[in-house]
Amino acid sequence: MATNRVLQLENGVGLGKVVVCSGLSFPAIIHPLLHGEPVLTAQAFYYLSQLDSVAKVRFENPEDILSDDGIEYLIDNYLFEYSKRHPESTITFKVLKGKFWYENGSGHYLRVDQGLTEVLAVDVMNDESVESIVSVDLEDRIDLNDWDIGRNYTRNCLEPYVVKLTEALDKKVDVRIWPGPYRDGYFGKLRVIKPDEGLLNYDTAMAMADICIRNIAETDIEAKVGWIGIGTPKTTLPVERIVATRFHNPVMLSHYFSGLHELNALKSFVGFYNVLEYYFEEAPRLLGRTARNEKLQIECVVELLVSDADVTDFIGALPSASVAFMISDLPTSSSISIVGFNEANGARKDLARWLYEIRCAVIHSKKTRKGVATATFEPYTSAAQALHQVLPVIRWLAIKCIEADSALNPP
Repeated sequence: MATNRVLQLENGVGLGKVVVCSGLSFPAIIHPLLHGEPVLTAQAFYYLSQLDSVAKVRFENPEDILSDDGIEYLIDNYLFEYSKRHPESTITFKVLKGKFWYENGSGHYLRVDQGLTEVLAVDVMNDESVESIVSVDLEDRIDLNDWDIGRNYTRNCLEPYVVKLTEALDKKVDVRIWPGPYRDGYFGKLRVIKPDEGLLNYDTAMAMADICIRNIAETDIEAKVGWIGIGTPKTTLPVERIVATRFHNPVMLSHYFSGLHELNALKSFVGFYNVLEYYFEEAPRLLGRTARNEKLQIECVVELLVSDADVTDFIGALPSASVAFMISDLPTSSSISIVGFNEANGARKDLARWLYEIRCAVIHSKKTRKGVATATFEPYTSAAQALHQVLPVIRWLAIKCIEADSALNPP
């Protein structure tokens, strides 16, 4: 019997598609999901843009099931490839607050509503220990042969509500509004409710949980939601495909996703910088150099990863505002500025110098060094916020470093 493992992701709100991942030990999919098993908190409608996302791995045989750490490592490798294609994405496995919970299999209730409500679940049709189940209120018209009893009771209340609200979406009124100084005039019919794109009713939103990689053919460009092989699906989602060709270094991936996950530019910089730092001793050895300090070590790392032409091309492809930021002196939270990047000094060499000096200002909290003011970035300052402009550069190098490590250490 196949087993599906569902993993919560962070920063996946608004994905709005199904990402099919393949190429490693097991395929996986990433798709929207309505978290929390809403029952008492159920809504008639949800917006696709507000649904979170999960990763799902299907194991056909019990002996194939990976450990939790193994599944996380698998998904991280797929998310790494996804982040390369979508630089704006910050989807990671580093979850701040869990939204799943473990059920007590020995009880008679299941938890719903973010785990705050219990609903009765008794399977009279398949559980031989259940002798009978009868409604206390004889006027109830609930199918007690369906095991999800608590949810079935609430569905009887929710369905008419969904129907009524659906009807309201088509309602119009005839208006005559004369123009005024603060509002346009209008004569004619107007909708009373105008929803944005991506409106899903309750059943469609809940059906997101049933998206399965087995039902998505290799040539499909859309995934059917709420479809069992007959009739019309409740909706469809576009399919994007990610192919990974190798597993990357887990330590470097962990640092990379720490940088990707952080909203704080200082911490994000450190995460990406730590990827490069992993090669501080290895890069000089591979180049046949001696690097006795960190400045020389990062020079070797940059030289190992890219050429001067690579640096020139990358910077040339940045928005003009980002280029202007790089070549200008960078103010810090102290009175000391960091000299801007200057390609004339050697693209790789000066990029390494620029990143090293930023690193020192980020890491060290000393206001002075030997009595002299030094560059430093303090949290909650405009100078620290400006470091968001640096992140695409060091993230680019971090990606190069992870890929170089995999090329140098084939399986």
